[in-house]
Amino acid sequence: MNQDSKNPQAKPPTYPVGAAEPSPTNTSGGAQKLRNADATPGPSPSTGLKSILKIVVPIVSLMAVIFGVTLFSQYTPPSDDGSTGTGADTNAGGEPPLRFYSGVRQWDPTPNASLQDQNFPGFYEPGETVHGASFWFENRNPKSVTMQLKSVSCSACSGGRVAAIPPVVTRQLLQMSAISLLPQGLITGVPLGMAGPAANLDPNRLNWQLFTYRDSPDATYKIPAANNTDGWSPQWGIMDLQFRVMAIGVKPITTEFATQVDETNTVGAARFVITFEGVNAFDVSTPKIEVGELTASSEPRTYDILVYSSTRGPHRNGPGEPGDLTPPKVDVRSVLGVGEPGPFVSVGPPARVPDQDLPVLTDRLSRDLRKPVRIDSAYYFTVNVNPKVGDNRVDIGLLEREIWLAGAGSQAKQIRVKGIVRGPVWLDDNRTDIDLGSYKYREGVNESIRVYTEQRDAVLKVLTDDCRPEFLKVELEKLPAGADHGHYALKLVVLPESRTGAWTNGVIVLELQGPTPQRIRIPIRGAARF
Repeated sequence: MNQDSKNPQAKPPTYPVGAAEPSPTNTSGGAQKLRNADATPGPSPSTGLKSILKIVVPIVSLMAVIFGVTLFSQYTPPSDDGSTGTGADTNAGGEPPLRFYSGVRQWDPTPNASLQDQNFPGFYEPGETVHGASFWFENRNPKSVTMQLKSVSCSACSGGRVAAIPPVVTRQLLQMSAISLLPQGLITGVPLGMAGPAANLDPNRLNWQLFTYRDSPDATYKIPAANNTDGWSPQWGIMDLQFRVMAIGVKPITTEFATQVDETNTVGAARFVITFEGVNAFDVSTPKIEVGELTASSEPRTYDILVYSSTRGPHRNGPGEPGDLTPPKVDVRSVLGVGEPGPFVSVGPPARVPDQDLPVLTDRLSRDLRKPVRIDSAYYFTVNVNPKVGDNRVDIGLLEREIWLAGAGSQAKQIRVKGIVRGPVWLDDNRTDIDLGSYKYREGVNESIRVYTEQRDAVLKVLTDDCRPEFLKVELEKLPAGADHGHYALKLVVLPESRTGAWTNGVIVLELQGPTPQRIRIPIRGAARF
């Protein structure tokens, strides 16, 4: 292998492994061409090998994509288009101090994105865990290079380390990449030979220069000089910028460096932007469920809610990973203690979403939420709303419940269920609540509201012990029945100087008497001013 790989006809590659990332179509097409070439009569094996290497070497990066995914996807650099954009050193003429092949890192699952961005997690749970984003570079200068930190947007939560890759490792990787592309059957088992040099890229086996930028605001790194005499041994390096996620939300971290070729006036700059989002261990697809209007005779209604995780899943069980998502515990509560949660709003058991359904689900949820969403695992929960369970009927008036979901490593999530229950009792103008508005603190309130009943002789009473606030006095006065309905006057009194400021969590509870009594809950609020 060494003799053939040094053949003068086999031109060594110009850019690092992965410098070009062909699409899957191009990949399969290239492989098919090689298979077709092998199937047709040709020159002797020796001459054929030399000719094949001429084709193989320019597309070494193709093989890099293949084993980069499985062995060191974190380190595979995207294509170098010759530009000097973000992250690339700039210099007026000549070779820049360092060539960075990427300066921006953010999660991007689209097929055209670089392998690094496709494999960058992008979403993290807040905590003390240190995360990293890697950027490959090359020194093509015959002298060493100094890289010094100039600024960082979040020194309290960031640091960085740099490791130079031994040229012998790059030589092995490039040569094994080239040989691995030979037609199947000419050499067998060659991909297994990559395990050795690829293992040398294990972070634990590299010699890192490590700094915490809070403690070292002038952190300085040294990169060895290039000595690529055989064309197979470029001086590559890896910069691993590290960060902690301290809060929920999207956050970019910007880091800038000055670079200089030692013992020269050749200088440059490198700028890196890492964008990530702090998230809970799980989230829900919607914060509310609008039920609309119900009556005691309405059919039961069901609603599906999605609980998903951007950080936990069946493939997140490695070292330092948070593990799989376990279904959160569910609790249905009344709002502000108003009304019994009862059996009228309930939640069924979780149903795991199959892994093969997650991509479609991700696309749909991203459109619904109008932002990129990553789903590593998910469950469906079915919410059941039934206005009548056995002989029990849901209270007339505003229907409000809170579904609380709680799980390890995450803040509890709430989903508000809201609707209106119409029945044989209603307020004047079909209002669903009472707003006393702003009233004078020293004068209080004395107001009357008309209440109607479907039956002319229906009997209503006030459940005084369930009404609040305590300074609100409520009375019902039976009025002469109309031609079609019963009439009551709901008298409301707030004594002078009983409460200052606004209050919003009041409730009036009435009960319609009969063989199966039914309650009517009326939210009430007001604001006392001087």
